[in-house]
Amino acid sequence: MAWLQGGSLLDYTDEAVQDVIDLFLNETGERYAEASVRHLPIPIWDANLVLVDLEQDLPRTIQGVFFGTPFKENIVRVAAFVIAAKHQGNDHGTEAWNRFNKEVWMKGFRQVQLEVKAENTGAQRFYQRRGLTIQNELNGYYQSGLGYMMRGPLSPPKD
Repeated sequence: MAWLQGGSLLDYTDEAVQDVIDLFLNETGERYAEASVRHLPIPIWDANLVLVDLEQDLPRTIQGVFFGTPFKENIVRVAAFVIAAKHQGNDHGTEAWNRFNKEVWMKGFRQVQLEVKAENTGAQRFYQRRGLTIQNELNGYYQSGLGYMMRGPLSPPKD
């Protein structure tokens, strides 16, 4: 498994978009339409990643996504972060976070913001270990329940 630069969502095949839609539905319970996925404001940079099995024949199934986007001033936003359950717990999340952090730090971002479902305590712990804290509740943000907005500082990359 490897994180690769994600490219433009407008260029994704129908199958790749469906992979992303299925990931969110299966792992978060959230439903997204094809147009919603294709038109996410995600730049082409190394903070836009997809997790694939390099040993799989093309076209490879997307097993995870990490989409970051500039937000304002020195704040970057994690717009999407999900990994298929069968690949969780194998440091893929940490690897994506570190790659994202390095890319956005080099571009001058020093804060990160994201939204997370209130029931997703594992993700909240992941973000808290990286210095993020819950800033406020998000009622109605998620179709399936309460969410939190989290924000925190980015750390200088280690390498």
